[in-house]
Amino acid sequence: MHSTIRSLLVISLSLGIAAVEARGEESGAATPPQLANLRKEITALIGPARCMNLVQCRVVAIGIDSCGGPAEFLVYSWLSTDKGTLETKIAEYNLLHEDLQKKPRAAANCAALSEPTAACVNGRCVLPAVR
Repeated sequence: MHSTIRSLLVISLSLGIAAVEARGEESGAATPPQLANLRKEITALIGPARCMNLVQCRVVAIGIDSCGGPAEFLVYSWLSTDKGTLETKIAEYNLLHEDLQKKPRAAANCAALSEPTAACVNGRCVLPAVR
């Protein structure tokens, strides 16, 4: 009798743990490798960001810093980048990045990043170097 109860208890606990693990996977908890993969996809979508003049270059915010502003900016060319696909990937990246921001950590200095101005240099859209 005791071995039957013990077996049922082990089975019940195993099923309960499996259900909790399945819920954790469904929630899509953000992990740094997922962010890295999305970042690679975003970089691939942007490609070489070819331009003939400055008008073809665009700046887009990506990531969310601990204060809610953009973590950084990227530059792309509207000539060679599908804006809709890029915006969708960045939104996906931002959602995952925001999930990581919810994890407890030390307080940060909330200095807002100012949006840089893009430039077309040697046929490529670029952002000025940060000094």
